[in-house]
Amino acid sequence: MCSAAFAGSATAAACRPAGELRPVAPRELGTAVATRRAGRPCVVLLDEHLLCDDGRVELQPVGPTRIISLLPGSAAETLQQRFGDALSSILSPEPGAPALLVAIRTALRDAAADDRLLSLEAERRRLAGEITKLNRIGIALSTERDQERLLNFILTTARDFTCSDAGSLYIVEKDASGTKRLRFNNSQNDSLPHLELVKFTIPVSKSTLAGYVAVTGEPVNIPDAYLLDPKAEYSFNPAFDQRTGYRTRSMLVLPMKNQDDQVIGVLQLINRKISRTATLTAADIDNVVLPYDDAALELTLSLASQTAISLTNNQLYEGLKESLVELKQTQAQLVQGEKLASLGQLTAGVAHEINNPLAFSRNNTHLAHERVTKVARRLAVQRWLEAGTGGDPQARVAAGRAILDKLKEDKELGPDAKDVIADLGSMPAPKQLELLKMFFSYVSQSREQKEGSIEEVLARTQKVLEECFIGLDRMAEIVLGLRNFARLDEAQFQNADIDEGIRQTLMILSNNARDKGVKLTSDLTLTRPYACFPAKLNQVVLNLVNNAIDATPRGGEVHVHTRVNGAWVEISVRDNGEGISDANISKIFDPFFTTKPVGKGTGLGLSISYRIVMEHQGTIAVTRDETAGVTFLIRIPTEPKDPGTRTEGAAKAAESP
Repeated sequence: MCSAAFAGSATAAACRPAGELRPVAPRELGTAVATRRAGRPCVVLLDEHLLCDDGRVELQPVGPTRIISLLPGSAAETLQQRFGDALSSILSPEPGAPALLVAIRTALRDAAADDRLLSLEAERRRLAGEITKLNRIGIALSTERDQERLLNFILTTARDFTCSDAGSLYIVEKDASGTKRLRFNNSQNDSLPHLELVKFTIPVSKSTLAGYVAVTGEPVNIPDAYLLDPKAEYSFNPAFDQRTGYRTRSMLVLPMKNQDDQVIGVLQLINRKISRTATLTAADIDNVVLPYDDAALELTLSLASQTAISLTNNQLYEGLKESLVELKQTQAQLVQGEKLASLGQLTAGVAHEINNPLAFSRNNTHLAHERVTKVARRLAVQRWLEAGTGGDPQARVAAGRAILDKLKEDKELGPDAKDVIADLGSMPAPKQLELLKMFFSYVSQSREQKEGSIEEVLARTQKVLEECFIGLDRMAEIVLGLRNFARLDEAQFQNADIDEGIRQTLMILSNNARDKGVKLTSDLTLTRPYACFPAKLNQVVLNLVNNAIDATPRGGEVHVHTRVNGAWVEISVRDNGEGISDANISKIFDPFFTTKPVGKGTGLGLSISYRIVMEHQGTIAVTRDETAGVTFLIRIPTEPKDPGTRTEGAAKAAESP
């Protein structure tokens, strides 16, 4: 740009090869620079003819603009302060054409470079914004578990990326008969923001746009929905436009393919606008709506696929969670089943253990009852005799008859008592009293001679009752042992007496060991409670000891030992039985592995024991002794870091000598 005076000069003619010369008036200079075609480099040849009447320069450099000063020296210095780097060169008011041509070309190159830098900066900001959006999308795709929120987020994001006025999502589902259908699931429309969403399904068929994309798995890019190729297999349904007054123009319909290349949905974008905030009306649709370009297609196609993968992963995740819950329930049932199986194997032994004290307690109770009854009869006879002859004779006869009724129940005195009752019926009252006194004296003397004094009988009865208490205490001990073994009221992680739990477990197993001729011994040296799952730890010890008894021949021994070794509580179970072969030692903790005959073992005991020890953050190892038998060593921490969780590095160990 230059003054009209310069444009008509000979120097201007020599400079025309450098570019177009455009003369402007001084007060039009700023507007001309600001309104030139975007991105076009501009050089202002500033001479005295472009100065306003007051000597000012009506110019504010915009975009890629460079200034060449053709003003006197003092004015040029002022320009330097005002325009800074925009001032490209300072020449004399009448420079030679060659020098001016070089200056113009240099200024144009600088302006073009500035324009390139501005374009690159704008592109950088655009890409940075897209990267931020993509990062947000990636986070949402990997963390969002709610399908509806995820689908709405993806639809909004796709519309933001492509400046789409509207969009919708279809999800592939199966009806009751197993036929695939497309469910219209999500819809957004800037022009109709309050439009109520009505969900419906359509067949997966090539006759519709969404159905065609679902069947073929290929995207469809439509510049104008009302100008489809007559040969196309699909058609556009204008019912929505007719019902709402909306005008559909450009469309981009995309398949949502997961990692298995299956189409699980269809993303539909409608009316790409010149900007995201542009308002769409039927009158200016030609000026506002653009076709979707390849960049929009590529970006949204990738977004649709990532969404499909995320939805599939969410479905797999939910299925995995359900499977995990079922697995834990099954696992708990297996643990409980194994415990019940172990208790079932011990039922006969426990019944035998209870039956012995129950039998003699029951017999002694009957004996004590019989003796107390006899003492009561003797006391009644003694009180009648001590009453003497005083009082009403009829009342004394009646009291005597009542005592005779009780003596009838006595095995030894019953027949005599019945005879006396018969004789009393034919006697007068005085004779009845004499007969009663004679018979009761006989009873008192004969009982004392045979049974001893009443005090002696009571003393023997007390001893019998004490023996009953011993039997009852033994039964209580057995029941307590069963309760402590199961510890149904102590299923949580807590401080417990591990040695006491082992004692009760050995008590439960004692009859089984005795029947098989195996000696059970123990050396329990723990001095305080330790954190554990008491019931579960008891089950581990029961499994190991029970297996050891089964593997030990008659006359053998099973020994249980506890101690504290550094930061670990150690429980060892040693037997001198048949041992474990090389082929089996590495498989003993595998679920359902057993060497017992069919019906004799579930193969879950050691597997469950291993898992329980892992819950205690411990280890379980098995070693073979040099002579015969094996030793199982359980180690659990004395101070667990996180009760009930598995510690890194905790693992089973199976070693050979």
